[in-house]
Amino acid sequence: MRPRALVLAAGRVGDTPNPPLHPTLIYDDTCGFCRRWVGRARRWDHRGVLRFVPLQEPAAVTVSGRSPQELGLAMHVVRPDGAVYAGAAAAREYCRYVRGGKVLLALSSIPGVMPIGERVYRWVARRWGPVSEEA
Repeated sequence: MRPRALVLAAGRVGDTPNPPLHPTLIYDDTCGFCRRWVGRARRWDHRGVLRFVPLQEPAAVTVSGRSPQELGLAMHVVRPDGAVYAGAAAAREYCRYVRGGKVLLALSSIPGVMPIGERVYRWVARRWGPVSEEA
């Protein structure tokens, strides 16, 4: 298994054999911090493009092609083309689908921004999430 920090900062972590019809954000429904942010993410998705799936639902494993342990390490976004992203890269992918997200996407393309974003993501996950110690 991979170390936790690597998975949290992995970016594109693979492809799924079962791509969803809609971009899908997978999150930990037992984490209060995660639930609050998903509530905001739903409000920012004005077009209703995204699907939100708690990692506790079997659909999360099916859609992502990842184990429950891997899903417990970070937020994931699965695109309709089958690409699976984790951690800060998943947050960046989320921005592709919401109003105002293009500005954040542009900022994330500045050299050095994503490594900082990955460190911030790991810090937030350690501090506020019940991020699994496994994997």
